[in-house]
Amino acid sequence: MLYDNKYEYVKPLGEGGFGKVFLARDQVSNRLVAIKELNNRDKANQNDLIHEIEMVARFYQPNIVTYHHHFWQDDLLFLVMEHCAGGSLEQAGANAEENKIFDWVTKLADAFSFVHGQGIVHHDIKPGNILFSDNGVIKISDFGVANTNGGTMCYMAPELFKRQALSSDARIDVYALGVTLMELLIGKNPFRSLSAADIHALHDRSDFPIKSLPFWQQEIILKAINKVPELRFQSMDDFSEAIKSRHVPFVINKKVIKAGDLADKANIALRSKKWKRALYLIEVGEKHDPTNVNVLKAAGKYHLLRQNIPVSKIYYEQALRLNPRLDVQKNLGWINLEQGNYPIAISLLSDHLHRNPSDFEGYNLLLQCFYETGRYEAGMQLASMLMEAAPHISCFANNYYVNCVLQNIGKTIYPDEVMKASDNFFIDCNISVINEILVSHSFKLKPTLKSKLLFQDFRFNVSNKLPGGMEITNHSTGAVNFFNQPIIKVGRNDYGDNDICLRGIAVSRRHCLIVNTKDDVMLYDLGSMGTYLNGEEVKRKMPLLGLNKIIVAGFELSINTDKSKLL
Repeated sequence: MLYDNKYEYVKPLGEGGFGKVFLARDQVSNRLVAIKELNNRDKANQNDLIHEIEMVARFYQPNIVTYHHHFWQDDLLFLVMEHCAGGSLEQAGANAEENKIFDWVTKLADAFSFVHGQGIVHHDIKPGNILFSDNGVIKISDFGVANTNGGTMCYMAPELFKRQALSSDARIDVYALGVTLMELLIGKNPFRSLSAADIHALHDRSDFPIKSLPFWQQEIILKAINKVPELRFQSMDDFSEAIKSRHVPFVINKKVIKAGDLADKANIALRSKKWKRALYLIEVGEKHDPTNVNVLKAAGKYHLLRQNIPVSKIYYEQALRLNPRLDVQKNLGWINLEQGNYPIAISLLSDHLHRNPSDFEGYNLLLQCFYETGRYEAGMQLASMLMEAAPHISCFANNYYVNCVLQNIGKTIYPDEVMKASDNFFIDCNISVINEILVSHSFKLKPTLKSKLLFQDFRFNVSNKLPGGMEITNHSTGAVNFFNQPIIKVGRNDYGDNDICLRGIAVSRRHCLIVNTKDDVMLYDLGSMGTYLNGEEVKRKMPLLGLNKIIVAGFELSINTDKSKLL
């Protein structure tokens, strides 16, 4: 049979999902060529493939199969290429000596480094796509899925399964070449026939059948196939150099060390609520090393404490990609709690507490999940046990009380365990809601009783926590007041329990309040008709730092928490 009026069919060379490859003879030059017949008849896909192949054909590299040209016949696309009579690496690697294997992989790494420099990522590196010429020169073939997210699963980088990778990321090829090296050395690919989930699980266990190999070989394989792209060899040059030196170099990076030191200092600042200093240290740390796990964790914690929940989640997820074993389940549970994903939050927090049974902050977060989902009886039981286990932690008493109140539909109940914590200003505030003469809430309509109650965060658990100084300006009256009490209440002027009184039916009787402790100030909206902080609506609570503008039902207040600027 004659193809393109000049190629005489000789014999089949191989077949797969893409189509088939056969040997042909050019009747004009008498040269043997390999012709790939592709199954796909879609013109757009065919043109994309031609574009990628023509990109490769623009340059010469001795370890890349030469592409001659292409033609169509009966709407099928045919690619005419150099014939590699020496077979494939899949065939040659079965009985190859160790030194030969490393010689091949080094040559391949150098060739792929060149290819990557041209802006091309192969995406389907595997022994079957590595060929040999008749004089033994190793050749890279099959660029059919270059710069796409295609490939063969058991050689594909794990980030491709979740579509978390750019198709132009050369570390995808580093991974595939690492798997190829492992397969050549141990005689099998441990990922073959596994699902994406099973491949991820195998990576998490790091249970690869390579323990019989010399340590330096194990180190190179584990570095090349790391599940996290940032922890692999960052280039084929790095991969090649490690093979040549028989060692994965560990370079002491002064910037990395400095970033770690800054992260430690940022965590100290966070514990003492020095928000501005913590943020400054984190930002400097990111400049030194943007992929430093400790810096990312500190940034995640800062934004979590400052109620920047989406930003916090981004930092924690980036840290987890760098180190999947990182113990940040509590904080991810906290993030999901703030986002209203309560089943996920409960699952993460329960798992964390199983491994860290003395983490009382984690217990309080779990208690909040019960409270937010209306499981008040379960909340009472957990809080009661926590009060017994840690009577010195005041938030458990308050949170027992609010669960008890809601479980009993607002009845005036003063459990003995709660009254022992009489110095807790959260409890005082919540009891004042229950004892209202002029009621600020309803049991069925909005605003509800629950919206007026305060669940106490662990950050406010210290019973002797001193209030901070605060200056509040009411722009409607021009009044400037200084406050140094732990809770400042804002609401309608006909309600006698407020510290800041505003006129008008749009203002709720208990509209919002400020929890005012030293270096840690939080604005709470109480299910009212609208509270805005610096132009952003307060959904439940938001932190205050420095000078802030608050809009309460159209009234503007300026609040200054910066003691260095107070009059």
